[in-house]
Amino acid sequence: MGTDAQRYPRYRWVVLGIAWMAMVAIGWVLFLTPSLAYLLVPELGLTPTQLTLIFTAPAFVGIFANIPGGTLGDRYGIRLTVGMGTILAGVSTLARAWVSGFWGMFLAACVFGIGLGTAFPNLPKLVAIWFPPKQSGLASGIYMTAFGFGGGLGLSTGPYFGGWRPAFLYVGTLSTALAFLWIFLGRSAPREVQTRMPPLTAAIQVAMKSKNIWLLSVSQLLLSGGFMSLSGNLPVALTNIHNISPQEAGAISSLLTFTGLPGSLLLPLVSDRLGFRKPFMYAGAIVSAVCFYLAWQLAPGIDTYTLIIVGGFILAGIGPLLLTVPMELVEIGYEYVGGATGLVTALGGVGGFFIPLLVVTPFMAARTAAAYNTGFLATAVVIAAIAATTVPLTETGTRANAGTTGRSTHHTQKEKD
Repeated sequence: MGTDAQRYPRYRWVVLGIAWMAMVAIGWVLFLTPSLAYLLVPELGLTPTQLTLIFTAPAFVGIFANIPGGTLGDRYGIRLTVGMGTILAGVSTLARAWVSGFWGMFLAACVFGIGLGTAFPNLPKLVAIWFPPKQSGLASGIYMTAFGFGGGLGLSTGPYFGGWRPAFLYVGTLSTALAFLWIFLGRSAPREVQTRMPPLTAAIQVAMKSKNIWLLSVSQLLLSGGFMSLSGNLPVALTNIHNISPQEAGAISSLLTFTGLPGSLLLPLVSDRLGFRKPFMYAGAIVSAVCFYLAWQLAPGIDTYTLIIVGGFILAGIGPLLLTVPMELVEIGYEYVGGATGLVTALGGVGGFFIPLLVVTPFMAARTAAAYNTGFLATAVVIAAIAATTVPLTETGTRANAGTTGRSTHHTQKEKD
């Protein structure tokens, strides 16, 4: 078989593939709630605010879990840290099948958020260690497609399980099984690659001194908030205002994530080839925001499908790029990328929880056409604002004007090897 160094160009795809499958299951769980809302609301007696709290609880807990999760990955390696996180996510999903009210569902969603916050910030570290610079955008796009594919399954399959309890039981079982597969077959790094494991607090200290990390963090806050607001409210809005069946509303909403699969792959791939990161982020934010608002205004016709497809494709490409930049920054590199990504995703959790709950849902509380119009306009503004936080970023693509300036010394060394 040879050494890891001889075969890890092939084995890197095995490691990424296992992580991809585990993240598909996590994304599936995360977005089951909106597609099961028509069952959860009457059976558990949920208010609109309680439903939003259940859906956004993982993002809220991520505010506190992402930074420790990333620093644990820097200190103890991604195999153990991602394994612990995915097991927590799977077991908490199984627990949802037996709850009987809001608090049980909310607490299970919070535990799920701890698992997600422990695992997810370490995926950029996986890419930084296993992949060369010319493939980092593509590799990041691949693991981000997992959330798109899983989210699409969640938004579209809920009504077909025959109840919300079987839905959480079946998907939770799959998620737990894939977590154990990662523990058995995943690996923190090739044996021949020496990875320095800094003290637990070092990464966050380095990250907090970086202007670029703060800009990326606010960008992630807006991206998560906008996407969670859109995906969490669109199915019920289509049903309430346009009298679309839950199945069709879920299918339309699932296009947000399913069409994001090629977007997550192709836009980072083009970014790798052209050697630029920033234009894809700030231009994509504006275009996708316009598409989403027009999609709601023109619902439920063919224009809605088309605009959701275009907007979902473009918006999906922004996420992988936001998480690729930290590993390419000279002040971060692979040593501190877990903690730096933890900070970025923690701010994403702030946006994913508070923007839907405090900004968008209050606009939509009346459940009238005018209320939904205002709420979706606010959502579009949040997404478009990503442009304002990505324009000032340091360009870290391979064709950055300063050569290797702004790029990780670790990646520069990889290109020489």
